Amino acid sequence: MAPQLAAVLAIGTGLQVASTLYSANESAKAARREQQQRIFQSKLTRIEASARANLRLKEFDSAQSSNIAFAAFMNRDVNDRSMKRFFQRQREVAYSDARMIESQGLIESTQQRMLADAAGQRARAAMIGGFLNAGSAVTTGMWRYEVAK
Repeated sequence: MAPQLAAVLAIGTGLQVASTLYSANESAKAARREQQQRIFQSKLTRIEASARANLRLKEFDSAQSSNIAFAAFMNRDVNDRSMKRFFQRQREVAYSDARMIESQGLIESTQQRMLADAAGQRARAAMIGGFLNAGSAVTTGMWRYEVAK
C-alpha cells in the first residue's frame, strides 16, 4: 500500500474520532446546562409558590380586618355565633388555598427536578455514545486500512 493512502486513512479516521468526541462533548455540555437551568427553575418554583401562599394569607388577614370593621359599622356583634362561624370559615378557606398553592408548587418543582435528572442522563448518554462512535470510527479506519493493503 502506498504511504500516502495509509496517511489519508489515518487522517480521516483521526478527524472522524475528533469530530465524534467534540460533538458528544458539546451535546453533554448542553444537556448539563439544561440540567442546571431545570434545577434552578425547580427551586424558583418552590420559592414562588411559597410567596403566593404567604400573599394569600396576608390577603386573608386584610380581608378579616375589613370584615370586622364592616361588621362593627353594621352594628353586628363580632362575637356572635354566626359571625364567629363566618370568620372561621373564611380562615379555613384561606389556609386551604395556601396549602393548595404550596402543593401545586411542590408538584411543579418535582416535575422540573425530574426533567433535570433526564437532562443529566442525556449528558451521560451523549458522552458514552461519543466514545462508542469514536471506537467504531477507529475500528472502521483499521478495517479500511486492511482492505486497502
